[in-house]
Amino acid sequence: MPKKDENHRGGAGKIEITVVVNGQATEVEANPNQPLHVVRTKALENTQNVAQPAENWEFKDEAGTLLDVDKKVGEFGFANGVTLFLSLKAGVAGA
Repeated sequence: MPKKDENHRGGAGKIEITVVVNGQATEVEANPNQPLHVVRTKALENTQNVAQPAENWEFKDEAGTLLDVDKKVGEFGFANGVTLFLSLKAGVAGA
């Protein structure tokens, strides 16, 4: 039987994701059925990185693997509390 505090911060079925945006960490609660680009948008809003369009940012995991933002969060099999990294794509100039 799962422990009651397993999803202590996220609601039922939610996944807590720490997103590091240009070195600044923010917590995003994600629905496993939402595409990863929804998490990207929330993380950019939380860190006020809105000068660049969301499409100019890319997600990588801790191993540096590029993640497909059109895949659903649940398809990645992330553990609760996973850390992802969001940075501007190569060749995109600053604001």
